[in-house]
Amino acid sequence: MDGDRAGGFILKELKSLVHIDVIHRAYEGLEVEELTPQQIDDILKSTAEEMKKESVKPTLHDPDDKPLADMATKVYPQLNETLEAVALDDQEKEIFKVPISELVTKLSAQSGIKYLVLDGIITQRLIDSAKQAGIVYVIGHRVAKLTNADGVKLKTFTELGVA
Repeated sequence: MDGDRAGGFILKELKSLVHIDVIHRAYEGLEVEELTPQQIDDILKSTAEEMKKESVKPTLHDPDDKPLADMATKVYPQLNETLEAVALDDQEKEIFKVPISELVTKLSAQSGIKYLVLDGIITQRLIDSAKQAGIVYVIGHRVAKLTNADGVKLKTFTELGVA
């Protein structure tokens, strides 16, 4: 945030709308645009060090999910940061791999999928398509707020101890 009075007003407004974990302000009387790279580095240094300390190894939340976690561990390295999804059958063999933007369309024409692993967020639209395709498990980075997921088991990589 800017270190001037306007920055204080913006911060107050933001706090009334959202939860803020960390606040960094430019030096008194300066705007962020006026800071040098060294000054920005000094301001952010403590938070950067905290973030490095906090990186904890993910752990499996439910021991019953061990086979699912093993499968996700195999797929994750090839999938992470690709914005793609992989569909696997009950033998964990790849049926298809597509960009997430084409996933819902692809699911409408497929069957025999047991696992859907994606590099993205599990949404209601995706769940609806997964139900129609008969998918049992959907694994992704996060789960959006859903209205209905019955019939489809949702897991995140974090819950499975993968990432």
